[in-house]
Amino acid sequence: MIEPASTRTLDFSWLIAGIWLLFLAFPLASMLADSSHDATEKTVASILIAVFCAVYLQGFRRLTRFEQLALSGGESDPTDIGSRRYFAALVVITLTIHVLVGVAALGVVPYVVAFAVFHFSWRAAWAVFIVAIAVTLYVPYDQGTLGDLWFLTLIVVAVGSATLLARAVEGHQHEQAILRTQLAVSDERTRVSRDVHDVLGHSLTAIVLKAELCDRLLDGITVAPGDDRGRFDAARAHLVELQSVGRGALSEIRTTVGGLRVADLDDEVTVARSVLGDAGVELTVLGDATDVDARHRPMLAWVVREAVTVDGRQTVVVRGAGSTAAGGGAA
Repeated sequence: MIEPASTRTLDFSWLIAGIWLLFLAFPLASMLADSSHDATEKTVASILIAVFCAVYLQGFRRLTRFEQLALSGGESDPTDIGSRRYFAALVVITLTIHVLVGVAALGVVPYVVAFAVFHFSWRAAWAVFIVAIAVTLYVPYDQGTLGDLWFLTLIVVAVGSATLLARAVEGHQHEQAILRTQLAVSDERTRVSRDVHDVLGHSLTAIVLKAELCDRLLDGITVAPGDDRGRFDAARAHLVELQSVGRGALSEIRTTVGGLRVADLDDEVTVARSVLGDAGVELTVLGDATDVDARHRPMLAWVVREAVTVDGRQTVVVRGAGSTAAGGGAA
């Protein structure tokens, strides 16, 4: 969800979320000044607010660890059951505070919204946001204090909108970072494959040609039977073997270079159309290669490459998420 600037920055990024907890001092002060609640209720509510802060911070520290795992190449899913448990704990604490001190508990609702936005899917985050707005409207209205506490709804709307926007921006930055990394890897593979082909490929080709030339030059030489004849025949056998080894090495280099090169879906579809057209096979392409997620294009490019070895009618379907390349002929 954030651009991988440095692991050191991520180590303390959860503190940014903790800074906003300072604003809980306002609802806490309002609660303590309310004479309609006794000292016991206020004390328990204050302790619960402290527990709320601890759970909130721990949840964001956990999210930071997931982000660090993702940056190091591991699999991470910050929206798993653990995050839902932290969220449930925050909701239970909020409800308990409400039972003790009433509408003063609404002061922690914006933090519940912020937690949901950064830990849950977009759909779940929006659901929590909408429910929070409804709660901050209904509870004061039910108790006849909406005229005094209307600003709580405004705060929830502001916090929810800001965190949703921040998540969208950070997600976009993270996607850009992934694409830059993939592009760098692709460029490096292309460079390595080109160097391998240019250096080793040309050298091996020259060796094979030289071996063939030497073999042909020996065709016009006649050697009398004896020790020299044996060495002559052995030399020719080694030349033939050298040609065979050289051709095998060239084949392996071409295979290796082909594996290093990243297949391009658009190029493979174009080649497939040309190859199948020459073979009298009708090709139908639905959609465009650019509609496919960039992460899945190389894999689907290889699928298309393999799929062109068919007879009959071939259909390649190109879609966005969950794209497929489906063949209508017989392989």
